[in-house]
Amino acid sequence: GHVLLRRFTSAHDVGRILNPMLHQGQIDGGVMMGVGYALIEELPLDQGRVVGPTLIDYKVPAMGDIPELRTVLVPAEQGAGPYGTKGIGENPVVPVAAAIANAVEDAVGARVRRLPISAERVYRALRG
Repeated sequence: GHVLLRRFTSAHDVGRILNPMLHQGQIDGGVMMGVGYALIEELPLDQGRVVGPTLIDYKVPAMGDIPELRTVLVPAEQGAGPYGTKGIGENPVVPVAAAIANAVEDAVGARVRRLPISAERVYRALRG
């Protein structure tokens, strides 16, 4: 049930990009936030109270968790911002978990409906 993310391709609707390096950094950072949410990060709660031992045990993505990141930029004629720009902000975070869940289902034929998508949850989904 182990999920190994080898490559992640994201596409973004963009206007004029004023700072390409900062723009790409925002995309890469957002994608990795989504990867953490999808595969690694979990804060167990019981009636709104944290039941994990300490926050030191809270895992976030590390360098070894970063897959090959590919970016497709889809330019628009004109953005709504100054100089024809469009914001990138946290938009890259939003679709990542759903995309990974869909990829897992395509690969194994079972849907994991709770995040993070751990080996145990994949195994349980496969068992029905």
